[in-house]
Amino acid sequence: MMSSILDVFCTWNREVISVSGENSLYLLMEWRSGPPAKRQSKLMPKLLYRDVELLLKPEDGVVIKAVHGARAKETDAGWVLQMGSAYKGKTKTLLLELAVSSQSAGKKSVCSAYWSAFKTKQEQRVLLRREQIYLHISAHLGLMNKQPDPRVQKHVKLSETTGIMKQALRAFERGRTEEGCEIIKRHTDELLIMAVRSGDLEYYREAQILIQLGEYYQMTYEKLNDEHSDTVRESSGTYYLEEDEEDFMEKQAK
Repeated sequence: MMSSILDVFCTWNREVISVSGENSLYLLMEWRSGPPAKRQSKLMPKLLYRDVELLLKPEDGVVIKAVHGARAKETDAGWVLQMGSAYKGKTKTLLLELAVSSQSAGKKSVCSAYWSAFKTKQEQRVLLRREQIYLHISAHLGLMNKQPDPRVQKHVKLSETTGIMKQALRAFERGRTEEGCEIIKRHTDELLIMAVRSGDLEYYREAQILIQLGEYYQMTYEKLNDEHSDTVRESSGTYYLEEDEEDFMEKQAK
């Protein structure tokens, strides 16, 4: 590992997985440059690096299934993630979903990570940090029965919102307003239950945002559907009027 120009903290949703593998494993990566700010400031934090890029090279038997929190592209060199800019003391998060095939027990390397960026006022990309990310694999069932990390689980749950909203929007766009509302309601109910169980207000805030979005989409698409229905009725009326006029002209000709 290089000197900590960039601080990166990795947390698995499960500290230990079975030797038989895991089809859905989550890794939360939190990163920042410089110590975290001690207090909130109205001033914009200092820009330290531009266009931070993370190259991930999974080991054999490891597959990256999804990336949440960054634009990602799979290349011959590995997965390239565009992480945005790094500001002094500002922490950003990234959530990875991986699948790990069966492995022998022990501490195993999951992937190599290479962080690079442009320094301010420079046009040459520099390597900020490189490291191996490890995972513990065991045949001991007792080690695997531990509860998933609550912070990682929270990011997993919140990451579902984007897909949920896409499903709801498709329903609204097809005129299925009730279905769209029900999709959003199910997810907000789950978030509110998690808020009560964990005492974490971030679940509650996310649920409130979704409730407001659901009401907005419902009102918007109901209005669009009503306007569409009015247009169809007007068009139908015009069509029949023209048809009646043609009949009248034929009768007059006779």
